[in-house]
Amino acid sequence: MLLVGILLVAGLGLILVEAVGFTRGGYDADFWKLPLDAKLDHVAKHRRDWWWISIWSLVGIFLMTAGLAGLTQLISADGEPVLAFVSFGGYLVALFAWVFALIAQAATVSRAATERAETGKTPSWIHPFWDAGYLAEGVWIVGANIAYAVVGIAILQSGVVAAWAGWATIGLGVLIPIAVLLIRNGFPQLAEVAPFVLGIALIIESV
Repeated sequence: MLLVGILLVAGLGLILVEAVGFTRGGYDADFWKLPLDAKLDHVAKHRRDWWWISIWSLVGIFLMTAGLAGLTQLISADGEPVLAFVSFGGYLVALFAWVFALIAQAATVSRAATERAETGKTPSWIHPFWDAGYLAEGVWIVGANIAYAVVGIAILQSGVVAAWAGWATIGLGVLIPIAVLLIRNGFPQLAEVAPFVLGIALIIESV
């Protein structure tokens, strides 16, 4: 249980490592408000930090996914296998979309930035990749959080961890997608908040 908790916390916890790239490369809120041409100009000057952020994002997601797989097994062993595996399956669909987009975004934006620096023009092929990445981010945030809400229900049914963690997960899993859909904006770390809370709960239970 302790290992599962640590893995779940690691997803959001690694934002501290990612922050090195965000800060050093200037990838702040102002960067994301720039038009695509200006974004590519910025990436061309801070390419290493762009890759740094992408790589550590993937590491965090992989660790968190391992934790969710472990949590699924714990819930299943504690008497609620159907909800446990249904939620994990839904999470995996959202995960596949975001991991593909994250890898593609890291590589294609970097390549497009290089081409723009060399030719002075933004390559037309980058636009569908950018749009696909935006859509995948929405799928990741909304889909993963809906899956977490089901995890919360499974926790309440199984009692594998304290009830407050189940209720918190349900609340986050419902409120975050609603907020993102209403505002039509968000950031990928919103899909890592509920697992972080569950990880804290499991660590508390283990010590």
